[in-house]
Amino acid sequence: MRIVPFLIVLMLAACASPDRRYWGAEAQTVTIAGRDYAVYRRESGTRTHVQVIRMGYARRREHVEILGAMRVAAERATGCQVIEGSADGDSGVMNFRVRCPAA
Repeated sequence: MRIVPFLIVLMLAACASPDRRYWGAEAQTVTIAGRDYAVYRRESGTRTHVQVIRMGYARRREHVEILGAMRVAAERATGCQVIEGSADGDSGVMNFRVRCPAA
C-alpha cells in the first residue's frame, strides 16, 4: 500500500498547471542546467506578470540555485527584465512582475 501514495506524488510532480490567473496562457519551456521550467506570461493593464514552474524533483541542496534559475527562465522566455523585489513563491512555483522593452 505504500507504493500508491508514492505513485500519486510522482504523477503530480510531472504536471505543470499554472495558477488560475494564467489559465489560457501558453507555456514556454526553458531548460537551464538540465532542468526544465514551464513559464507562463500574463498581461494585466500596463503590467506583465510571469509564473515559472519547476518541472521534476529537486533535492534540498538544489533549491537556492533553482530560485536564481527561475528568474533567468522568466527573462529568457519573455525577453523582459524581472523587477527587483517582485519575486513571490518558492523553488516549485515562482511569480514575478517584469518590465518589457517598448515595442
